[in-house]
Formats: sequence, structure tokens, C-alpha cells
Amino acid sequence: MKIKIAELEKLVKSCLVRKYDREDADLISAVILFGELSGKTSHGLVRLNTGGSSVMAQNPSGKPKLIHKSNLSSLINGNGNPGMLVGQLATGEVISIAKKSGFGIVGTKKTNSSSGCLSYYLEKIAKENLIGIIMAQSPASTAPYGGIQPLFGTNPISFGIPANPRPLIFDMATSAISFGALLKAKVVGEQLPKNVAVDKDGNITTDPNKAIEGATLAFDNSYKGSGLAMMVEVLAGLWPGADFAGQNESGGWGNLFIAFSPWLLLNEEEFKEKARKLVETVRNSNTRDGRKVRIPGELTLDIRDKNLKAGEIEVDDRLIEEIMRG
Repeated sequence: MKIKIAELEKLVKSCLVRKYDREDADLISAVILFGELSGKTSHGLVRLNTGGSSVMAQNPSGKPKLIHKSNLSSLINGNGNPGMLVGQLATGEVISIAKKSGFGIVGTKKTNSSSGCLSYYLEKIAKENLIGIIMAQSPASTAPYGGIQPLFGTNPISFGIPANPRPLIFDMATSAISFGALLKAKVVGEQLPKNVAVDKDGNITTDPNKAIEGATLAFDNSYKGSGLAMMVEVLAGLWPGADFAGQNESGGWGNLFIAFSPWLLLNEEEFKEKARKLVETVRNSNTRDGRKVRIPGELTLDIRDKNLKAGEIEVDDRLIEEIMRG
């Protein structure tokens, strides 16, 4: 069904305020809507109340709390709050530190739900003329290369670069498919693409139910993708005191937010202009069919901007029904 974006936002917030205060609901809804509007639907409405790791399934033990702070770093205990709320707070904190000191790093732990589409936070960081790097660790769902036991999360790693006329963003999961995509496929009755997941016996499957019981694969199904997933497990899980490969489950899900200023090495405006030149050089480089080269992150922002301009979006009826059921 088609729904006005303003109506969809109102619907999402009306669901959220059943459990969270208005300020927190506003922060969470912004991340959910970015995912849905930008075409990253596995990080959109499906994350609101589908499954045990959904936003509405959380039972916080208190407000997120800053438990460590230095001149360059902070650590946030999520206290069971949604990752999308803690991610918003961590982004604000890392921007504040980096604006003051030129470099900032913020770790988070003890959330039990997705932080959402990392491109959302990266755009905010880059619009502050800061370079951003974000990694997110989540419960074991991806098997290491050569194995069938899930040990790593979907473990995305992402970068935001201030540039003219808008940020350059690269956001990738180290798994072949996100867990949110598995959930959405299950809800809407879709099959998975081939070679992205295995069942509990290690056989390739396109059934989302069997994949949830089994494991997803690394994005390239090789030791390289598996190794990158392991590094995210270290930096975004083990380091901030969150879980890692199921060895510290009480630590919850973890995230690492890094922001630093271009002026550490180069004038900000010069950096942004050179970044623009790089993007245009890549975009206009030679291709076999004459088409422009696709630039990372542009499609995400283009889809978001197009939907915002239209003022409405197509949403699966079943997702709307789930939200209304609460």
C-alpha cells in the first residue's frame, strides 16, 4: 500500500510511545524511517516489532548511561535500550568529542537490537565536516569461512566522508545478507537469494526459516570476508565490553563510533573539494557499456531524497498490520 510519509511517521511514533518517552521515540523513529525511505527496508519497519530483537520487544533496565569518559573517548552502557536509540546518543557524543579535540571514539554495549542503517549516522557525522567510521557487532548469525556454526554477527563496517556537494558514504555488512533481510523474507513469504545462507547441516538454502536456524555466509564466501567480520567482532564487540562470538552474552550487542576531522592532515574545504574530484573521476571513468560508474552510498541517499520529495512511499501491507497490532 502507498502511505504518506507524515502518516507513516505518526504511526511509527504512536507505536513507540507505548513503551518509550516522546524524546526517545523521536530519535528511534528517525532511524527506522531512514531505513525504510532509503530502500534499506531490512533496517526499516521490520525492525520495529518483528522478532525478539525488535525495538518493541526490548525491556530496558534504565536509561542509557555514560560509564567512562576521557578527552577522546566515551563508553555507553545501553541498559537494554534499543540500538537505534543508543546509536543516536553515541553519534551525538562522538561528534561533540571530535569537534572539540579533532578525534573521538565512542563504544557502546548492552543493547539487544539493531542500530539500524549505519548510513543514517554517517551522514550526520559527515555533515559536521568529520570523517566517520562505524562498526556494529550483533549476535552470532554468520559462520566463519569453512565452518557451519554461526559465530559472528552480520558485522557491518561503514565510512562517511565529508565531500561537496554531499557526503560520500560506504556501508557494507560483512555477511552476504543481513539478519533483518531474513526476518523480512520470513514475514512476507519470500525466498532468499542463492549462496547467502546455509541450514543447520551446512547445506545452501533459500528458505529464510532454515537460514535462521542455520547460518548466513560471509559476503564473499571466502576467508577475506570472514576475516573482516572477525575484526569487527574484536573492535565493536570485544573492545567495548559487548558480546563476542557468544563468549560474553551478558555484554549484549556492541558498536564502535569513530569521528575525526580532516584538518588533522588537510584543510577541511580542500579535503571536501578533493573528495568531490575523486568522486567525479571515478564516476566518469571509462566503462565498457558507456554507463556511469556507481558511487557507493549514492543510491541510498537518492532513494531517500526521491521518496521525501514524493511525500509518500510503498509499504508492504503486512508490515503496517504488524505495527498497528503493536
